Amino acid sequence: MNFLRRYDLYLVLLFIVLAVLAAEGGWVLPLRLLFGVPLVLIVPGYALMSVLYPSRLSLSRSGRFMMGLGLSLSVSILAGLALNYTVGLEQASVLYALSGFSLVFCLIAIDRRQHLPPNEKPGLILTPPDTKRHLPPNTSQIFLNVILTVCLLGVGGVAAKQLLQVYSPAEFAQFYLLGLNDTAENFPSLFILNGEQVAGVKYGNQPAVVAVSARLKLVIFNSGQSEMVYQVEALLNGQNYRFSLKEGGEFDGLVKVPVDTIKSLELYFAPFEAGDNQVLEIWLYAGETTVFTKPLKIVFSTV
Repeated sequence: MNFLRRYDLYLVLLFIVLAVLAAEGGWVLPLRLLFGVPLVLIVPGYALMSVLYPSRLSLSRSGRFMMGLGLSLSVSILAGLALNYTVGLEQASVLYALSGFSLVFCLIAIDRRQHLPPNEKPGLILTPPDTKRHLPPNTSQIFLNVILTVCLLGVGGVAAKQLLQVYSPAEFAQFYLLGLNDTAENFPSLFILNGEQVAGVKYGNQPAVVAVSARLKLVIFNSGQSEMVYQVEALLNGQNYRFSLKEGGEFDGLVKVPVDTIKSLELYFAPFEAGDNQVLEIWLYAGETTVFTKPLKIVFSTV
């Protein structure tokens, strides 16, 4: 008890360090949650409460617990709002913001406690009981405290889930294929051959044009909060296919798109051989995650 009373804030500092190491060191998910959830729900409020009420005689144990929980939620929500309108609401920014606030609060609280008598140092919330006299417990007040605690925990759980949730880059990617005249129609539907060489291409119901390959326009919009490298994979009748670029050469399938930027590429292709009802499948990957759960199929015939 005396150890916890004397060194509780140092234990909180150690917990903050472990929380940062767990998140940045890629520890297993249960350990990241073990340190991450208290960092949102408990640690900031406990540290701030220790600054505002350094003496154990300032609040009862139940009041100290409720105050710490409420302050934690307030700090976490305000930090989330501030990050959302500044550097961005990401897991790393939330981690460092809450850790930084808690660290500063702890250091200030340690300094304030230096001027308190030993018997007034509060220690951890659940360990030692208060020394001042209390009124007899009130059943209705206890019931209201329980209800308030449940509500705060529910709100805090939702806030923690939102703040700690890791979003897939695919959730912030938009992917379009455009046909003739850069519209979402009139895709290549017919290749006209001269011997074994492509001599013309028909787009939808439009007249055929002289060409040795068909044109598609690939458009990717990255609405996330960091630059992303997308991978485009094409399958022609189930076989891997490499598009050609407008300026010549093969397309390597990698597209780097900065934040809030639209990237467009003109890609060209032709079938391996003549045949009807051939299928071109195009998949887009954001990291290792597919943007679409089903492939976009373009059906064309050759004569």
